[in-house]
Amino acid sequence: MTVPEAKLHPVLRRYPLRRHRLPMAGGTLSVVVPDRGAWLKQRAADPTVRPGGEPPYWADIWPASVAVARWLLRRTDLSGRAVLDLGCGLGVPGTAAGRAGATVTFADREVDALAFASFNATRAGAAAPTVCVLDWHRDTIAGLFDLIVLADVTYRPVHHHPVLRQIQAALAPRGICLHADPFRRESDGFLVLARQNFCAREQTLATFFGVRRVPIRLTFLARQDDVFDAWCPREPAPVVAP
Repeated sequence: MTVPEAKLHPVLRRYPLRRHRLPMAGGTLSVVVPDRGAWLKQRAADPTVRPGGEPPYWADIWPASVAVARWLLRRTDLSGRAVLDLGCGLGVPGTAAGRAGATVTFADREVDALAFASFNATRAGAAAPTVCVLDWHRDTIAGLFDLIVLADVTYRPVHHHPVLRQIQAALAPRGICLHADPFRRESDGFLVLARQNFCAREQTLATFFGVRRVPIRLTFLARQDDVFDAWCPREPAPVVAP
């Protein structure tokens, strides 16, 4: 995948672009993203852009999304699995899942985010993903999924109940939801709410992101406790010498 190739895309070419090469198990995941610095300068000079409002968080790669992508690619084979990357942004986790053989659906309220996610997934060797423009406050995702990915999307309490509603509607009976965040205080409230409705299991994954080492909390949610054994078996207890 190259930036010149991305510049032929009718949506991506509207942005200044750069390529990230993210080290992963078994190689590198290459994604094309907006060049944030150059793009924000363009936005500041654009009279049609209203001041205020939520920053364009979708246009960044976040450590939690990289952690999830690495966790997925360590599984090596997701063939036959239906994966939902909910609030996907640039689609790093879904791109990794697609490369591992999953059938991927990207859902986000930002149409341009979906364009980047779809482009990155198909150029990474995934089957053509499904894209869904979704306002999770008003709409409900259609279908059932073996794996739902939430990569650092519960950073505001106003999102907690709508996101939980999406999981309740879309999680397959034997599926799991993987929530990842860098131990945000705001996400604690969502996890309390989620544990009231689902079984839960938690791991911490130290993720190297650029020159930083970021601890990421991975919380797995399922309708039944035995579902975890197939997806995220418990780490063996350390052996203590007599």
